[in-house]
Amino acid sequence: MSGSYKIIQSLARAFLIIDCFTEEVKELTLNEISEKVDLNINTTRGLVQTMLHYNYLSYDLQDKHYRLGSNFLEKVEIAQYDYTEKIIEMIRGDLQRIADQYFVSTRFHSVENLSITTLIERKPSRSRYMLSIHNQTDFPLTASASGKLILAHLSETHLNQVLSKVRWEKYGQGTITDPNILKKQLKDVTKNNVSIERDELGDGYASIAVPIFRDEQLVYTISVVSTTQLINDSYDALIQELRDIQETIHKLAEFQ
Repeated sequence: MSGSYKIIQSLARAFLIIDCFTEEVKELTLNEISEKVDLNINTTRGLVQTMLHYNYLSYDLQDKHYRLGSNFLEKVEIAQYDYTEKIIEMIRGDLQRIADQYFVSTRFHSVENLSITTLIERKPSRSRYMLSIHNQTDFPLTASASGKLILAHLSETHLNQVLSKVRWEKYGQGTITDPNILKKQLKDVTKNNVSIERDELGDGYASIAVPIFRDEQLVYTISVVSTTQLINDSYDALIQELRDIQETIHKLAEFQ
């Protein structure tokens, strides 16, 4: 790309400043920015002041630290929404096909911190009976397939903090109520890149979920839910179906 197009140096430097801010580094002083981008302090100050003017950076007068500004964050939200819409349009047909073929409910969720939001759900179109899950139901992370994906990708410290606040209630015959047993299961989730829940949220029901990553962060999950018998009967095939969609989405991410 750089060989075909002229790079505007001032813009390149501004992008370098934006790249200084990460999930771990949320605020920086002017000197710290100058050191990170390897520019003299006056050049850095000019760039930073321009970015402040257009609200791509913000400045705290008390602690004298810079942070990403509201305008930048709004643009990120727009880009994320557009990316999510592309995914939904791309997988909508496959989700319906899987629902019809295996008599399951399929779901595509977004993940933010410890929260799961259902973005699209598809149910069997010709089934006489239908398993329906209320969108507002607050499922415990410890007993749901997508919830376990979230827990499996937390740091050990964060995981322990979350588990220390869990009310270890029994929802079904398969509900795990021992944090040590759950931790062992979470290691398998990470190893196999798939999460399974059988009779944990209620007797006779099961779910399978796979993670979707972007920039090494868990951002979505895809899941199927049905009776335990139906999930068991098509277990391997369902996992392969979910992994095929997972691969399709990850390929899209490579070109974003």
